[in-house]
Formats: sequence, structure tokens, C-alpha cells
Amino acid sequence: MKINKDLVDAIMMISFIILVLIGTSDFSNQVLKYSLMGSLALISIVMIALRFIHMRQEANKPND
Repeated sequence: MKINKDLVDAIMMISFIILVLIGTSDFSNQVLKYSLMGSLALISIVMIALRFIHMRQEANKPND
């Protein structure tokens, strides 16, 4: 499986930024706020995992 490093980095940065913005904003519905924050945290964790997988793939790749 080929992992696009730039795409993973971009999605990770955007999810971090939006997570901070939602966390510091006032919401009338706290359940919505926490569910949005949870989903963005999950996306961030998946992107970090994909980043580590990509680093391992690059390390195991033979140098030509």
C-alpha cells in the first residue's frame, strides 16, 4: 500500500487546527462539541499511525 506522506501531513495538521478551534469555542450543545472533538482526535491518531507506517516502509526500502 502506497501512503502519500504529504496528504497524511496535511490532514493531520488540519485536524489538529480544527480540534483546537473547536476546543476553545463555546457551543450550546456540549454533546456535539465532544463528539466533534472525539472524531477529530480519532482522525489525528489514524494520521499519526499512517505516518509511522510510512516511515517504517521507507526504512525497509532498499537504497538504489
